[in-house]
Amino acid sequence: MSVNTPTIEQLVSQAQLLSVRSRLQLIERLVQTVIASQAPEKTRLLRFGEMGGDVASMSSPEDFAIAEWRPTNEELDGPQVHS
Repeated sequence: MSVNTPTIEQLVSQAQLLSVRSRLQLIERLVQTVIASQAPEKTRLLRFGEMGGDVASMSSPEDFAIAEWRPTNEELDGPQVHS
C-alpha cells in the first residue's frame, strides 16, 4: 500500500485557502507538535566558582554585589512625561 504524502507546496496552497484565524491556529498546532517532539534537556545550576580555574582569579561574592544592578526609583518608573 502506497502512502500519498502531500508536498510542502501542496500544504501551503491548501493553507492559503483558510481564513487568517484558521491559519494562525494551524501555525499554533504545528509549533506544539515541534515542541512536543523535542526531548527535554536536562539542566542544572552552576555552582559558584565551578567555571573558574585559578582560585586567585575567581570572582568573589563582593564582585557580584558590586556588579549587581540596583535601579533607582526614577529608573524603575521610566521617563516622566510632562503635559
